[in-house]
Amino acid sequence: IYGHALYSPVMAKTLTLERLREVLGYDPETGLFRWKKRTGSRAVVGAIAGTTNRDGYIQIKIDGEFYYGHRLAWLYMTGEWPLAEVDHRDVEPSDNRWSSIRLATRSQNEQNKRRRRDNSSGYKCVYRSPGGTYYAQIKRDGQTKCLGSFPTAAEAHAAYCRAAEELFGEFARTA
Repeated sequence: IYGHALYSPVMAKTLTLERLREVLGYDPETGLFRWKKRTGSRAVVGAIAGTTNRDGYIQIKIDGEFYYGHRLAWLYMTGEWPLAEVDHRDVEPSDNRWSSIRLATRSQNEQNKRRRRDNSSGYKCVYRSPGGTYYAQIKRDGQTKCLGSFPTAAEAHAAYCRAAEELFGEFARTA
């Protein structure tokens, strides 16, 4: 699966810009792709292309290969496959508007995520220790760093926010 065009971190370059523009139109204001040419039984000219996968990403099948919509948008607008990950600024995986996507490193893309659903402290990257205090941690380039122990979750969160802003700048998402 990992070598498949849809899942590859650096997109397989089987689809050319010319072929993409031949079969699909892209509206950078809405982020929608529409079929310009019939390529299969489900590709109806003028219809919105793609389906939403279980993770919320738009995927579009062209010439037997699946591609993520945000990576196709990058190719469509720049003329080149992205050489890094493509991040959704608003954390909405189906939002492929040109203003919503940007190149990111793996660490930046990981940082630009919402708080985990199973988080019980109410704050991103803040956890309660068995002793009742709270600690904050941050991850960068696969390395987790403990930011300290704090009497309240709010204080631990403040430490996390400072570290996230310092390490990730515009990619820092603290909620």
